Amino acid sequence: MASPSVRTFTRAEILNADALSEGKNDADAPFLMIIDNKVYDVREFVPDHPGGSVILTHVGKDGTDVFETFHPESAWETLANFYVGDIAEDDRAIKNDDFAAEVRKLRNLFQEMGYYDSSKAYYAFKVSFNLALWALSTYIVARWGQVSTLAIVASASILGVFWQQCGWLAHDFLHHQVFRDRFWGDLFGAFLGGVCQGFSSSWWKDKHNTHHAAPNVHGEDPDIDTHPLLTWSEHALEMFSDVPDEELARMWSRFMVLNQTWFYFPILSFARLSWCLQSILFVLPNGQAHKPAGARVPISLVEQLSLAMHWTWYLATMFLFIKDPVNMVIYFLVSQAVCGNLLALVFSLNHNGMPVISKEEAVNMDFFTKQIITGRDVHPNLFSNWFTGGLNYQIEHHLFPSMPRHSFSKIQPAVEALCKKYGVRYHTTGIIDGTAEVFGRLNEVSKAASKMGKSA
Repeated sequence: MASPSVRTFTRAEILNADALSEGKNDADAPFLMIIDNKVYDVREFVPDHPGGSVILTHVGKDGTDVFETFHPESAWETLANFYVGDIAEDDRAIKNDDFAAEVRKLRNLFQEMGYYDSSKAYYAFKVSFNLALWALSTYIVARWGQVSTLAIVASASILGVFWQQCGWLAHDFLHHQVFRDRFWGDLFGAFLGGVCQGFSSSWWKDKHNTHHAAPNVHGEDPDIDTHPLLTWSEHALEMFSDVPDEELARMWSRFMVLNQTWFYFPILSFARLSWCLQSILFVLPNGQAHKPAGARVPISLVEQLSLAMHWTWYLATMFLFIKDPVNMVIYFLVSQAVCGNLLALVFSLNHNGMPVISKEEAVNMDFFTKQIITGRDVHPNLFSNWFTGGLNYQIEHHLFPSMPRHSFSKIQPAVEALCKKYGVRYHTTGIIDGTAEVFGRLNEVSKAASKMGKSA
């Protein structure tokens, strides 16, 4: 329990990009954050926070909007236990406060208009369609898996698409877009994400919620923490700055950065397998031991069983219906590569190639502006809406993450108009042009790396 003493703070006393790292080095240092102009010391709550380490992304920051975006009303009662003071009356304005206030008004308006109410029929169709893909893939391999390599490739490819689409559905259920009762959202998330796709719900929440809290923030967003396999900003090249020229020329990590546009698709081919392995490690007893300040996401037996069920049916399908070892390897590699590329292509479209923000910049930027300038919308049509699972409305999703995807087209004009009113960059493009932007950014970073180590 936090100290009962209450004081008045200035914003400058709280806002500190290095607050978390300082707290890690000093076990007695408070973890202060601002929520609704009140100050909370959450250090003792970190091990009990249901969302795990995502709470640490706003130590030393104003967490008002991220808290209201991701927590139910009941969370305020828990938060009150860690109240330590208030922000001074004359120090309550924040940069872009008018813009943030209008986004909050939009959220309230959209709730009143019913845009947060999901269509159960829509999601029943989406789940049924996905399961039909699974059935089709299984039928093909069961019918022709012992006689046709082409059938094996077709079955594995459809399975990869099934996994990708399960990812989007699990995303919706775990963001609680479909059910207001979180039990049902978590249950469907465990089925679609765990049993069907092979991803741990808790691992995903830990990673994905941190991404939402700190999108494209260098050193905080795990989705861009892919150096040296893929390097998205010059910030990540700082590790090369003190390396002698001769040693730098021999470093494999620099070689990867210099050639990352060539390695892009091969790397994505193994992305799904990497995420599956991370999921398994995460749900093991010591899987979160590396988390700072004792942060931990609770792991249920249901979740552990869901991963076991996934690998049981996947491997059983392969060994029961394919007898040739070479064709087994083909089935495994094609299914992994198709899903890895399809998932990661959408992830890259969402944020990669957009501005990467330093921790110092993030401290002074309001939550909503951060979501918008780091996101990329993709022009809607039947294909892009399906292929991306509604995440082509990436900006709208980041502003209102618990809104069901079928409402995004209704709110998009209002969001874009508000951004235009306040001069906040709102970027939208097509799938091909967006992918070109991603490759352009990778190439820019490669060129920056190529100039390092060259003596003047």
